[in-house]
Amino acid sequence: MNKMKDYDLPSVRLTAGMYALTKLSAAGLTFILVSIFMLGHGHEGGVPDGWPVSVPYAIYAYGLPAAILADALLRMFRSTSLSPALVLYAVAGYGAGLWLASEQGGDAISCGLTGLVVLLLFRLAQVAGERYPLLLPVFALFVPLLCLVLF
Repeated sequence: MNKMKDYDLPSVRLTAGMYALTKLSAAGLTFILVSIFMLGHGHEGGVPDGWPVSVPYAIYAYGLPAAILADALLRMFRSTSLSPALVLYAVAGYGAGLWLASEQGGDAISCGLTGLVVLLLFRLAQVAGERYPLLLPVFALFVPLLCLVLF
């Protein structure tokens, strides 16, 4: 006789969907904050001075996979506190910056340090999104599209 496992499939789907929405929201909020920072500093065509790619490309193509990898490692080590998460995100951010520098051409040290700062900002944006879940769709969808149109 086949025995059914007691999985609650809707809650698994809901959890996975909320995780994806939280990640996209954190990326969107990070994109907004970096774009606001860029307003006061030099940039040409959406690319900051000394940076090989545009900000949305760097955040979504390099930062988001590094953050997902950091979350997977945190889940493997069963860590729930903020300080190990920040350390792991800092290491993943430096790695994402080195990855960007190796693929797009750029100074490895400056790209690594910028990746470190951006991924720490990403983690803090994710924590903020988890605390205020009603803002998740706004920062995941609407505000990044608005920033792409404006900047």
